[in-house]
Amino acid sequence: MVSEKSLISCFCDLGCDVPDKSVVDRCLQLCHAYSIDEETFVELWVSYTVSYSLNISPTLNDLKKMEEEELKKNKKISIETVSHASNMEIDVQTNQEFTNNVLDIYSNGQSSSLKQIKRVRSPTTETGNESKLRAVDQTFSPSTYTSKVNVPNRAPSTTVRGKVLLHFGPDVHSWKKRNEYDVSIVKADNPHVPKDVVYMYEMLSKQEVALSSSCESFGERLCHIWNEIGPTSSNVRYVRNVLSVSQAAFRTWGRIFTIIDKSSGIKTVMLEGCKRSTGHNNAPIVRLDLSGIKHYSVFPGQIVAVEGVNTTGNVLLVNELFLKGYAPLADAPQLSKDLRVYVAIGPFTTTDNLNYQPLWDLMECVVEDEPNVLILVGPFIEYTHPEIKNGTLKDTYQDFFDKLLSRVMQCLRGLSTRVVLVSSNRDAHHDAVFPTPEFEIYTNKIGSSTANLHSMPDPCIINVEGLQIGVTSVDTLRHLGQQEISNTPGMDRLGRLADHVLSQATFYPLYPPITGLNLDTTLWKNYACFERQPHIMILPSDVRYYAKIVNECLVLNPERLQKYIYAKLCVRPASNGKWDPKNVSCEIAKV
Repeated sequence: MVSEKSLISCFCDLGCDVPDKSVVDRCLQLCHAYSIDEETFVELWVSYTVSYSLNISPTLNDLKKMEEEELKKNKKISIETVSHASNMEIDVQTNQEFTNNVLDIYSNGQSSSLKQIKRVRSPTTETGNESKLRAVDQTFSPSTYTSKVNVPNRAPSTTVRGKVLLHFGPDVHSWKKRNEYDVSIVKADNPHVPKDVVYMYEMLSKQEVALSSSCESFGERLCHIWNEIGPTSSNVRYVRNVLSVSQAAFRTWGRIFTIIDKSSGIKTVMLEGCKRSTGHNNAPIVRLDLSGIKHYSVFPGQIVAVEGVNTTGNVLLVNELFLKGYAPLADAPQLSKDLRVYVAIGPFTTTDNLNYQPLWDLMECVVEDEPNVLILVGPFIEYTHPEIKNGTLKDTYQDFFDKLLSRVMQCLRGLSTRVVLVSSNRDAHHDAVFPTPEFEIYTNKIGSSTANLHSMPDPCIINVEGLQIGVTSVDTLRHLGQQEISNTPGMDRLGRLADHVLSQATFYPLYPPITGLNLDTTLWKNYACFERQPHIMILPSDVRYYAKIVNECLVLNPERLQKYIYAKLCVRPASNGKWDPKNVSCEIAKV
């Protein structure tokens, strides 16, 4: 209900003088006539005065002009849109949608919002008709951002659209919605980064404690698993000191790090123990001689168990490495129907503009197929994007993100698809730390219903009806590939890198982290490890798209939506109460 008191308060909040009684009455009449609330009306008034260089304090004459030039015109457009779309389904624009686009008209006084018009799909007439209206309006360009001219169109050609680049698992006859399945989405029991977490206040001593503690506990776990899976010679003993001198073979554990000879570029592999000798502040370190091992793959930060001989105290001649510290697999999901999940990884726009065309093309596919879950992994506003670095965007980053999110939710109005947002430390509007808290969702700015919207931190494990999906936005595979030292010719490299993540039971096992990643060691120890292995692991990377089973887990790299590439998953109910990743269908395709 529009009230006089609230209207006057809105005007005063924006710096307007208190209007006369006749002006207030006229404003109330306009609010009722065009079904808009007080706050929206005042915002429209301010945008109109800015566009036409008028005094911000309203007058009857200026209100009349505003009605003729803005309010009636928008109402007329709405009526004409309905009359010209009699053969199509129309999503009628609500008052709240009108509110959400107020910011778009501040600079030019014109709303960029259009009615969302759905295509009437027909299997017999759909192919080859380029004249059809698209299900999702694509022209996203905020009024505060000017698109570049003569920018080449990087969207896939019509012959490439929908092309399947990689297929895994049983065939799926149709990805379109077949039945109703109202799924629940929550965070798994694994610890997740809180919204209000305090970060980057740790001292070096706290970093040392966190690293030593994780090395101690995980190393003991490795030795326990190693001892359980195979017979151990009675002569082999376990020691905690990596500098132990012995003519006989012994087993110990520690963290790998490397030293690079700047002149030759040769890397020397070292093992740092977690057991300090009495009176020594520095951790014990010993060089590893891996020449006695036929195949190996190690990287800095990796916690390993080794068996070897150290006759001099300076070099540990390794006979065997044990690296497989997998976490126990999560319980089988309790799915009652097939679950369809679409996954897209940011950036969501090409490097030459901020129009987000790949995202809107994806949303058209989502509107058409209506999957159960849509997972969007940041960054949404990549801080290294040329347009962001050059300051082309006049909106605040948070406002721009809110507009993007509002547009996504408007596209899905009336659909049952649930949207999961995973944050990224590379987002210009968010915390530049890893692990990363979840996005703050401002429902009053988004406008559309947020009941189907779920915000998750990075990393996270999403629980969808018992299905555990692990997700991170960090390019862990590429980071590991840059630092890995291996002697494994002919092996699947991407599979090996993914196995490092699972065998170390952490979303980011590399330490020290790659340059540019602001890793908080305490947060990493508390929130970047997992106690139960997820059923599906999403590890986005700039390297080639990838889907493969690793230790009973489907590891997936959908690449980047920036390249118009995304992934589709069809997860079927577990048979006999057991999880079988081979029963999952996956397609990585062009939008």
